[in-house]
Amino acid sequence: MSTTNRATPLFVRLGRVLLSLAFLALLGAWLTQLTGGQLLGISQQHFYNDAIALALIGIGCFADAFWHARNL
Repeated sequence: MSTTNRATPLFVRLGRVLLSLAFLALLGAWLTQLTGGQLLGISQQHFYNDAIALALIGIGCFADAFWHARNL
């Protein structure tokens, strides 16, 4: 198995983990909106920024997995 074929499942798993963490950050932002305060010392805006960053990196991992899976 070549290096590119081994990288594909790794980046798919990493993308799934990062997108799951982004979803959890969105839930944290939602909870801070409901409570009107902070959650674990983190503000709502911070949760939103974390969710955006994690989602973009997760999407990038999926794009990289697609690139490695092309078998060129």
